[in-house]
Amino acid sequence: MSSPHCQPLTDLVTGTTGIRAAIHVSPEGLILAASPGLASETADRWAAAMAALSAVSTEGVGIVGDLTSREVPWGYSVIEDRYGQTLVLVGSPDKSMLAVAAAKGADLGMIVGRLIELADQGHVVAVAA
Repeated sequence: MSSPHCQPLTDLVTGTTGIRAAIHVSPEGLILAASPGLASETADRWAAAMAALSAVSTEGVGIVGDLTSREVPWGYSVIEDRYGQTLVLVGSPDKSMLAVAAAKGADLGMIVGRLIELADQGHVVAVAA
């Protein structure tokens, strides 16, 4: 069985060089939508990992001090593995998350910008499973 899809994620993956896959994750770590071709089991595991990552990065910032912005309701995390592949996670104002897997050498600034744009505009909508 495949994951639920939504057009903004499809457009993001097909229209942005270097993005291999994308997911939209609830604050609880449940998959809301995934880019085409991503198996539901893979999307579910990825969603759980991204929710954990979001919690760790939020708590990590909290330990250092109150560095959260009052003007910008989202934040982002970028993790690069030793082979140059990258995970990018952007939190939306509704507390959901957008995550992409990017290929080695992808333009991360452009990718983060596209994710923030989607989050700000509310273009990624939860899709019923």
